[in-house]
Amino acid sequence: MKRILMTALVCYSILGFAQYSLSEIPKDGYLKDFDIFVEIIQKQHPNPYRFHSKEEFTKKVDSLRKVIEKNPTYINFHLNTPAKILGDGHLSITTDSNYYGDFLQSILFFPIATYIHNGHAFVNGNNRYNIEIGSQILEINNLNINDIIKKAPLSSDGNIKVENIDLSLYISFICKNNSNTYTIKYKNLNGEEKTITTDGINYSQFYYENEHAVLPIDLITQSQGIYGYKINENTYYLSIKSFGYDESVFYETLKKNFQIIKDLKLKNLILDIRDNSGGIINNIPLLYSFISKEKQFTNSYRYATKVININYKDYLIEAQTNRFYSDQDIIDENNFMRQRFDKDTEGDYYSGNNRLDDTYIKNYPRDGLFFDGNVALIINNKTFSAATYFASLFKKEKRGFILGKETGSCSNFTTAAWFIYYRLPNTKSVISIPRSEVFFNENTKENITNCTGVIPDYTIDTNYFLKALKAQKDPEVEYALSLFK
Repeated sequence: MKRILMTALVCYSILGFAQYSLSEIPKDGYLKDFDIFVEIIQKQHPNPYRFHSKEEFTKKVDSLRKVIEKNPTYINFHLNTPAKILGDGHLSITTDSNYYGDFLQSILFFPIATYIHNGHAFVNGNNRYNIEIGSQILEINNLNINDIIKKAPLSSDGNIKVENIDLSLYISFICKNNSNTYTIKYKNLNGEEKTITTDGINYSQFYYENEHAVLPIDLITQSQGIYGYKINENTYYLSIKSFGYDESVFYETLKKNFQIIKDLKLKNLILDIRDNSGGIINNIPLLYSFISKEKQFTNSYRYATKVININYKDYLIEAQTNRFYSDQDIIDENNFMRQRFDKDTEGDYYSGNNRLDDTYIKNYPRDGLFFDGNVALIINNKTFSAATYFASLFKKEKRGFILGKETGSCSNFTTAAWFIYYRLPNTKSVISIPRSEVFFNENTKENITNCTGVIPDYTIDTNYFLKALKAQKDPEVEYALSLFK
């Protein structure tokens, strides 16, 4: 069986040296690719009108199309794809590394690291312009910062508000001008408004500035995936950035960390799943089994889709090789879905059957190394997909307190599991589209329109955030430690 993978895909690919020139893309090529993207969504998405009626979707698509028609450029196309309005954080478009590399060599970047908190953009690192860390950015090149944020493509389900974005990157895309300068209006920590004009910087300098920003503090887990350590005499900190590991590897890593917690007789655990984009859903109950208060807990999720066949066959590729699908590949893909999804007796859905997930365990046993102390779970907008299921399970079981920001996926369902890929003929960008929806914790398939993510019990107010930022400490971790006292 194919592994069930739930993850949010990155919107921009890893950079490579430019071998193609953007001048090769005809101006009408952007509109042609846009129209293909729309048709793929309409024919292939498992539930394209979950959050918008067909009429509303068409109206919003027409509005985006006019934006591209007015300014048919590479970056304007990627800032205004139909993925922007669908409300499915798993639907993504990845740039061709060669075209993207050519684009990056044509611009100079915003020179200051930034961070958004409670709707405000703050300076997130030391800089050569002596703008104090924590200063609030108000305008860039005469554009209000809130308008810039609105123009950025956000990865979330439904209408969930997202703040955890690479703002400095999008400022570079949205505010670029012919002089490659940035006029920055900001308010310092004394409340004084000031304006400066700076030159843009190249990508290597931009990368350096962002890697040396204050937040995020936890850079170790960003490189290692899972990392834990004793943070004070009573508390262990365990950060998990992905659930995409092989189950046996994941178990051994968890076992090692929870053995340390047991040996040290620690009372508190901070479990950090910020920026965790998901992974293999079987790893969700596996992690929870190490903190369950009960000997057995309910692990409940179900898959369903309205589309089991490949209805849009052009430009379909095998993701790893970029090889176009053959007729036989399409037959195999259809057979895979037909064997694992059965038509519901009522409605338009096909629901997953027992063959879909032969490793599914509903009544999940607690692990022998379970921790029964206090647990704080930290989440944010990039807690996505399977990671949101973990946060949802944690909240349903009332295992501890949750702090941070609302998850980017709905708390009761999302799209996930299998993906198919299309390479657009003009921009060479690749669309990743999920094959099914998944419903958490006994939630039903019908009548879910206005979803919310998992809502934290505690959020960080702006004053507390700024105090931690200036001290170069992690605001959420510091707040969690204060709640344990």
